[in-house]
Amino acid sequence: MIALVPILFMFFSFVQLSKLATARLAVKHSAIIGARAAAVMANGKDNVPEAPEGTQQNEIEKAVKAGLGPWWQFDGPIMAVNVTVNDASTREDPYDWVEVKVKATYACRVPLGFLACAGFQRTLEETYRMPHQGARYRTYSR
Repeated sequence: MIALVPILFMFFSFVQLSKLATARLAVKHSAIIGARAAAVMANGKDNVPEAPEGTQQNEIEKAVKAGLGPWWQFDGPIMAVNVTVNDASTREDPYDWVEVKVKATYACRVPLGFLACAGFQRTLEETYRMPHQGARYRTYSR
């Protein structure tokens, strides 16, 4: 019994660490998907006059949450997701960076795994940026 308890603590800690590492990869993947969506959809500075103006925050958040898949849906271990979009592009430079920051709260649910998680929740944060895919359009009049 004396030897079993430390072995169980160690086993559950390794399981929790592996789940935490996988969740970090899922958050990183969702940040990449969000940056790809923001590079195409974000139009906060009215770079592309034909596109709807605004950051399209709701659509980018939907893309991020879809990228998290089962980690976010169906009562998964990721409880809260916060998406921040920083669009540095302008009409003069429509190809500047668009940065997406994803901040997610991960619930450590493995029994006795809270030791490896340093508590019952962990905040995971990932940032990714891509160049804006805006284009300079010219309006021709006849």
